[in-house]
Amino acid sequence: MNFKHVALIGIELMIFVLSACGGIPANQTSSPGQDLVGTMVAETMTAMASDPAAQSTDVPTLLPADTAEPTFLPPPAVLHVAYVKDNNAWIWMEGGSTLQLTTFADVNDVRISSDGGQVAYLRDTGSLSHELWVVNADGSNNHVVASQADLLATYSGLPADMPSGIGVFQFDWRPGSHQLFYNTRPLFEGPGLGGFDDLHMVDTDSLVKTTFFLTGDGGRFVFSPDGSRLGLITPTSISLVNADGTHLYRNVLVFPSVITYSEYFYYPNPVWAQDSNGLKVVIPPGDPLADPLLPSNVYSIAVDGSPAVLSGSIMAMPFAWPDEAISPDLTRLGFAQPSGAPGSGVRDINLANADGSGVVMYLNAEGAEFLGWLPNSLQFVFRAASGPDIGTHVSSTAEGYFTITSDPAQVRSISWVDATHYLCLWQNGGSTELKYNVLSGPQTVVDSGEIWSYSFTR
Repeated sequence: MNFKHVALIGIELMIFVLSACGGIPANQTSSPGQDLVGTMVAETMTAMASDPAAQSTDVPTLLPADTAEPTFLPPPAVLHVAYVKDNNAWIWMEGGSTLQLTTFADVNDVRISSDGGQVAYLRDTGSLSHELWVVNADGSNNHVVASQADLLATYSGLPADMPSGIGVFQFDWRPGSHQLFYNTRPLFEGPGLGGFDDLHMVDTDSLVKTTFFLTGDGGRFVFSPDGSRLGLITPTSISLVNADGTHLYRNVLVFPSVITYSEYFYYPNPVWAQDSNGLKVVIPPGDPLADPLLPSNVYSIAVDGSPAVLSGSIMAMPFAWPDEAISPDLTRLGFAQPSGAPGSGVRDINLANADGSGVVMYLNAEGAEFLGWLPNSLQFVFRAASGPDIGTHVSSTAEGYFTITSDPAQVRSISWVDATHYLCLWQNGGSTELKYNVLSGPQTVVDSGEIWSYSFTR
């Protein structure tokens, strides 16, 4: 089963931060090893002074009356891709069938269930109002599953601190089910992005809603491939819990908050083992702009609730968060590292073992970026901003690489359906194309327009 989604929010946010923060420190030889908005930057600057280990480890779990496992829903026979085009939800199925699912013109994100049967989408129904809706893949039964009133009802803080609106911070399907999980965030005028670190679920067939964790007790979440467990991520910790809310292992990893020098908090991106029996995660240093450059640490997390184990470190590029560093089989790391004169923008793309050992430089180029691994854990995607290697490329299993495009700004995102087929957002003048391509083979334009988010399953 392949079940993924891609949005451009994180990419654009990283570009914004890089441009706002100025230069990046050069390579070092250190050993690896509305007051809410106004306070967010200060909180990220001072969070390192707090002790994350002081968090409670016995926060009660709110369980539903019926925690029976849902019937597993198998994946579809062909690739299904849901996407946002011109603020509406659409779906494309391999073979050429395209269907517009909404006409609201206020949709900003989509997720397709792993069986391909339902598409969840997020609506901006007002300046301070979100709603979650679900529609069948054939366009039928289009309905709200979490209204603004439902989202407001999740608030558990002081009445005086209640924001004008509550939005959805993250939403995603539990693999093999029609259980839609989500967490929330405050909505306010002006810039700012922070979650309430809660966790809720709605069964989109029965419309029964469940609150698993209130504010501060949940977090962003990442499902194990088999859908049985979740990693719960906050800016200072990772916890584990069963997908039905049972067997909570609080704070299996705690770490200092990472200063972002902006109004958002950094949440790391752990990677599950393909057999769902463990995770790995790379945690950047608390201050990414420290001079000399500090190491990003690699941790291994077991599913038995034991504390995470520090298994290595890498000298990764500041603000090019190492969220894509870990290969799908958890055996290798890929990352960009600054090199050359300070401010030159020259970087090495390095490959290493999972513990950070055996570092090999693959490429040295201006504006070099490591963009992620292919499913085979042998090949990877990288980009260079200038020089003889300019463009976006896929490494070869032998020597050299395959060039997707020689224009480094053309591919806005890329994700792999399998080792040879990929989806990407392709900038073509003033329009964005959603493409389904074969590596070294034919290209299919799924659709074009104002497209910035897609989700697929097969």
